[in-house]
Amino acid sequence: MAEVPGTADVVVVGGGVHGASVAYHLARRKVGRVVLVERKFLASGPTGRSSALVRRFYAWDFLTRTASASADTFQRWADVIGGPDEPGFRQVGALWLAGADTAPHLRENVRRARELGARVDLLAPEDVLRLVPELSVDDVVAGAHEPESGYADPSSTTSALVNRARALGATIVQYVAVEALLADGKRVTGVRTTQGTISAPAVVVCAGLWADRLIRPLGIEVPVTPQRHQMCFFRRPPEFASHPAILDRPHGAYMRPETGNLTIHGLSTYDDVVDPDSYNEGADPGEILRNAELIAQRFPCMEHGLSMGGYSGVYDVTPDHEPVLGAIPEYVGLFADFGWSGHGFKHSPAIGDIMAELVLEGRAAGWDLAPLRWTRFREGDLLPPASGASPPHPKLRPELTPRPELKSRPELKSRPDLKSRRTA
Repeated sequence: MAEVPGTADVVVVGGGVHGASVAYHLARRKVGRVVLVERKFLASGPTGRSSALVRRFYAWDFLTRTASASADTFQRWADVIGGPDEPGFRQVGALWLAGADTAPHLRENVRRARELGARVDLLAPEDVLRLVPELSVDDVVAGAHEPESGYADPSSTTSALVNRARALGATIVQYVAVEALLADGKRVTGVRTTQGTISAPAVVVCAGLWADRLIRPLGIEVPVTPQRHQMCFFRRPPEFASHPAILDRPHGAYMRPETGNLTIHGLSTYDDVVDPDSYNEGADPGEILRNAELIAQRFPCMEHGLSMGGYSGVYDVTPDHEPVLGAIPEYVGLFADFGWSGHGFKHSPAIGDIMAELVLEGRAAGWDLAPLRWTRFREGDLLPPASGASPPHPKLRPELTPRPELKSRPELKSRPDLKSRRTA
């Protein structure tokens, strides 16, 4: 076990998949001495209890780009990340199911995602049924298929990134908690841990559920609500071999296959607020029954399946379900990457690269992080829903912002050449 060093060039707080990715990309860029500090063991928080879906598109261009880039990394891990370790990626595909209320949004988001280079195809209900004959599609109006997506192993992914970071010179400290962020005036000077102080001019907070506790003493108020989510295991009958990962919008659920002829099934939203340091890590009997009913409705053959229990994790949920990401300008050298609200795993390879460039260069070329600033909560400037079946919105797609009508500009009214251009 690594000892706590007295100095570093960058301290990364948190050993989940985002902290691991940031540490790896910092070490890859040779920023100096990188130290990652984890309060327990790697992936011991939300990462280790993630369903670890790897998919490619959202209603927001930013997330489509980071998800798609990360999915490419999972596909070509040995070439991109390198090292002897693998993330356990399984390319089973990802399938969206949309009802009448969300089908128009799904179609538009797929169209835009394809423009951005994401590999996703729009499907009619009959196409969905051909892809997965076991499905019931009576309530499905449209589908979307990502053939190169799937899922990974969250702990293996974290370990693979950390081991590469370590091989590139980073120091990984486990079972040591960061008690406080240190600052001199408006400049970060390091962290205080349970085993001493680490002096550093830059700190990246990837502490998830515990991040708000660390930054609050500096006057940075970010609401992070710890919400318990439950996942249930079901063994498929022998004749039902496998299926893609499925985002089931009509049922408000999602699922993916697991080894041992199992399917993991869970709901998209929960409102069970818990103490992240002490909560029921199993699945409630009533919740198992609820999930069993839903999976049997979607896959009628699962009436002959078998319940195999389940588990719970905790999401670090912000008011708009999007993260705080980027520099915190009130303190020179302070950076944030937390509050992913349950959808952060799939973005981690790309986000680590963005954050490393930001720390090193002061900016991440080609990426606008302003919408993810922490002050949006104080300003009441929350982001709209951004899932693949959410309505397109000007905040997520700037090109949707209405332009001023030319007819409202008197100096142009008498110019027929401009009028003709408006209708071209």
